[in-house]
Amino acid sequence: MVATPVFVFDSSPLVASCQFAVGGVSVAALVIAGPQVWIPPAVYNEVVTRGGTRPDALEAARLVQAGQLHLADMTHMGEELVDLQYYHLGQGEREALTLTAHVAEDAVFVTDDFLALVVAHRFGLPSILFLDFVVGRARRGELRVAEAQQIVQAVSTRYPQGFVPHTLALLGRLIS
Repeated sequence: MVATPVFVFDSSPLVASCQFAVGGVSVAALVIAGPQVWIPPAVYNEVVTRGGTRPDALEAARLVQAGQLHLADMTHMGEELVDLQYYHLGQGEREALTLTAHVAEDAVFVTDDFLALVVAHRFGLPSILFLDFVVGRARRGELRVAEAQQIVQAVSTRYPQGFVPHTLALLGRLIS
C-alpha cells in the first residue's frame, strides 16, 4: 500500500484557498478534505492571528479547529534548516520548509512563492505549486476533474499568465 504524503502549506496557498469558494464552500475546505495537510505555527500566525477578522483568516481558523488542517508542534522539529539563513524568506516559509524536511519522509511542500519553491528544490525537498496540488488530487481520483477545474477557475486571479490555462489543459487531459 502506498502511503499518503503529508502536505505542508506555507501562507500563500492557504490564504488563496481560503479567499475563494466554489458552490459556497471555500477552496481550502474542498482541497484539503482527505489528505493530511499541516501548517507550522508561523503560517498560522501570518494567516489567522495577523489576519484578524478577515474572511480568509476566519476560514483558516475554522479548518484548524475542525481538525481538517493540522497545526504542527515545531518544538519537536529541532533547529531550522541551517542554510535557510542565506535567503530572504519569511518565518512562515522557513518553518514550512523545516517542517517538510522533518515531519515525514514523504512530506511535500506546497507553495505559490517562487523563491520558496526554488529554495525547496535546492534543499532537495519535494515541492509543488498549489495548482499542481489540485491537479495531483484529481489525478489520484481524490477530486472530480470538474470540481478541480472549478477550483482552478475560482483562484485564477492569483496566478500569472499561463498558469491557469496550462493547469486547465492538464486537467482536461485527465478526462480525454
